[in-house]
Amino acid sequence: MRARAALGWLVAKRALLLREAVFLVLAAFAVAPLWLVEYPPIQDLPQHLAAIRVLHDYRDPALGFASFFVTALGRTQYLAYYLATHLMAFPLGVELANRVFVTLAVAALPYGARALLKALGRDPWLGLFAFPLLWNAHLLLGFVNFIAAITLTFFGLALAVNERLQPSRARLLGVAALSLVTFYMHVVPFAFLAIGVVCIGFGEGVRRTLVRWLALLPSAIAAAVWTFTSPAGGAVRTASGLAPSTEAVRPQFQAWSDALREAPAWLTDILPGKLDEELLIVWGLLVLLCIGLGAGGRKSEALPDLRTWRQSTLVRRLAWLAPLAGLAYFVSPVTYSWIWPINARFPLLALLFLIVVLPSPTGLCRWLLLAGVASISVLSSREVATAFRRFQKNEVAEFESALAAIPVGQKVAGLIWDRGSAYVKFAPFLHAVAWYQAKKGGAVMFTFADFPQSPFRFRESNRPPRVGPRWEWMPESVNVPNDLSWYDYVLVRGGPGGVAAQPQVFSPVFQGPHWSVWKRAR
Repeated sequence: MRARAALGWLVAKRALLLREAVFLVLAAFAVAPLWLVEYPPIQDLPQHLAAIRVLHDYRDPALGFASFFVTALGRTQYLAYYLATHLMAFPLGVELANRVFVTLAVAALPYGARALLKALGRDPWLGLFAFPLLWNAHLLLGFVNFIAAITLTFFGLALAVNERLQPSRARLLGVAALSLVTFYMHVVPFAFLAIGVVCIGFGEGVRRTLVRWLALLPSAIAAAVWTFTSPAGGAVRTASGLAPSTEAVRPQFQAWSDALREAPAWLTDILPGKLDEELLIVWGLLVLLCIGLGAGGRKSEALPDLRTWRQSTLVRRLAWLAPLAGLAYFVSPVTYSWIWPINARFPLLALLFLIVVLPSPTGLCRWLLLAGVASISVLSSREVATAFRRFQKNEVAEFESALAAIPVGQKVAGLIWDRGSAYVKFAPFLHAVAWYQAKKGGAVMFTFADFPQSPFRFRESNRPPRVGPRWEWMPESVNVPNDLSWYDYVLVRGGPGGVAAQPQVFSPVFQGPHWSVWKRAR
C-alpha cells in the first residue's frame, strides 16, 4: 500500500518534479564556473573579498587591519552583502563564504522570477528565460550586490503579490524585511521593488492601501537616512538631479544611438568570441516566438474567478517595470564622479522584468520553446566555464608564487599594466593586488577604501598618499619615489615600468613571465 501510494504521489507530482529537476540542473550548470577555479576572472571580486576580510578579521594582529583602517559601516549601502558574508565566514571562512553567497545570488534569480510568475498565475516554466541572462556584464564586473538585489526584488514582489491575494500580517512583515535587505544590497533594484510594491498595494480603499504601503516604511527610513547623511548618498542625489552639481563634476550622459549600440555589452556579451552575442540574439528570437505563440493561444470564454481577475490586474500593473527600466537606460547618466556605471544597470532589469509578462504557448510548441531556452542556457554556462578554466591555466600562472613572496600584513601597491585577458572581457587583473589583502592582510593600493561606499576607511595617521581618479588604470603615471613611499612591496603585472628604473628604491624578490614582486630597499 505504501509503495502504491508513493507511486501515485510521484505520478501526481511528475510535472512539478520535472520542473524542479530542470531548474536544479540549469542552476548547477550556471554556477559551476564559480567553483572550477580559485581565481575567477571577475573584476571587482578581489576588492569585495578584501573588504570582507577586513570586517571579519579586523582584530587579528597578524593581519594588521586595525592599524591601517577604521570601520565605517554607516557609509556603505552594500551593508547586507558584507554582513551576510561576514557572518557566513565564521563557519566557512571568508573566501568560501563569499563563493557560497555569489552562488546563491546567481542561482536563485530564476527561482525568484519563477516565484513571481507563479504568484501572478502565470506559467512558472517561463522562469527558464532568466537562466541565459545569468552570466552578464554586471556579474563579470563583480557587481555581486547588484545581482543579489535583483534576486531579492523578484522574491519581494512575489511575496507582495501573495499578500495582496491573501492578506496576512506575516506576509506584510516579510515584504518589509525583504525591502529593507534589498535596499542595503543595492539601491537600483530596490527602487523597482518599491515601485512594484506601491503598484501592487494600491486598491480596496485608502486604509487597506496605506497598510500595504507601510511595509516600505523601514526601507524608506533607511534610504532617507543614507541619502541625506552619507557621502555616497549625496553623490546619488546629485547624479539623479535631486541636488545641484558643482561646476567641476557633472553627470555624463550618452547619446541614445550610442546607448542602443552598446546595450548588448551590458547584457551577455562578456567573452571575446561571437557565441555569447549569438546566444543573446537567439534568446531574443525565442522571446518573440513565445509572444507570438502565446498571444495566439485559445482564450477561455468562462468568466475568471476573483483571484484570477486580481492576478491579471497585477500583471498589467507590473508590466510597466520592463519599459520603465528600458527608458531609464536611455535617460540616466552614464557616470557621475566615482559612480559608474549608472544607466548600464537598466537593460538587464528590463529583460528580466519582461519575462514576468510573457504569455505562455501551449502544447508541443511550449515544450520546444522551453527546450530551446534550456539549451542556450547550457551553452552559455559551458562557454563561461571553458573561459574560466583557460584563464586560470594560462593567465593566472605564477600569481600564487608572487603572493607567496610577500609576507603577511604588509603594505602592497599594485601596478597593473596588463589588465585584460584573452578569455574574458573587461579587466580581470585590474584589482589583483586586493587578493593579497583578502588572503594575507595588510593594506593595498589600488583599494576601494577611499570610496564613499567602502565599509572601512584608512586611518589618517597611517595611510598611503592619496591618488587621483583612475590611478589604477594609469600605472605609467605613478611617481615611484613619491606615490609609493608608503609601501613595503609592489606587485606588478606587465611593466615593470618605473619600479625597475630605480633600484635604490625597490629591488626584485620575485620575477615570472607575467608577475613580479619588488621590495623596498632599506
